Amino acid sequence: MQKGRGFTLIELLIVVAIIAILAAIAVPNFLEAQTRSKVSRAESDMRSLATAIESYRIDNNVYPPLVAPNSPFSGAGGSGGAGIHGPSVYNPGEPGISSRFIWITTPVSYIGTAPRDPFINRRVGTALDPESEEPSIFYDTYDYRDAFTLSPGGWIGGDSGAASTSGAVWHIVSAGPDRINAYGGGTTGHNALVNQRGVDYDPTNGTMSEGDIVRIGSGRGDLPGAPSVLPAINRVNREYNF
Repeated sequence: MQKGRGFTLIELLIVVAIIAILAAIAVPNFLEAQTRSKVSRAESDMRSLATAIESYRIDNNVYPPLVAPNSPFSGAGGSGGAGIHGPSVYNPGEPGISSRFIWITTPVSYIGTAPRDPFINRRVGTALDPESEEPSIFYDTYDYRDAFTLSPGGWIGGDSGAASTSGAVWHIVSAGPDRINAYGGGTTGHNALVNQRGVDYDPTNGTMSEGDIVRIGSGRGDLPGAPSVLPAINRVNREYNF
């Protein structure tokens, strides 16, 4: 009875090479598809948040402030330089910007819950700092800021205003595929590295390229009482005022 012939070393090497080639083609395509899916989800989340934020304004005649309602700053009446973040919705025992969205979830539920930025580094629970590339303790989901809070007469005050909100009355920022939340870049108080990493994410530069995904509210002059402080980057009119 004749024994079956096994594979030769050359045949095994050919099979391994074919598998390696297929993997080299398939894995990048899978990662790109996964990134495109996350970009779509982030954009969808931002549309929902924008609807909730604008609904809050209609009812309250003011946009939700970036100071969390359960923060030490809020409890202290804005004195003593207390922190503006309340407890993180996602990371127990830590402060987080997710607490800023309590204005639109409680007591009136303009949105059921604050969605989580799909580009958050789930292993550490936060986005990465734009300078150190280390986990940034506060950034546990999308960054939300309103211009009035940072304008003269606002809750925090100062002169950054619309410069901190991409030239609009508010903005929402996702860390994007680089997983670095650079706050959308823009203000002259940020260094060149932060502004580089905070530019608008553009998939034509590469699916996993640098940049933040940013959604803005109305333009600076579109609403009565809109902040008068000039922005450093105005995403409404694509103007740069450095």
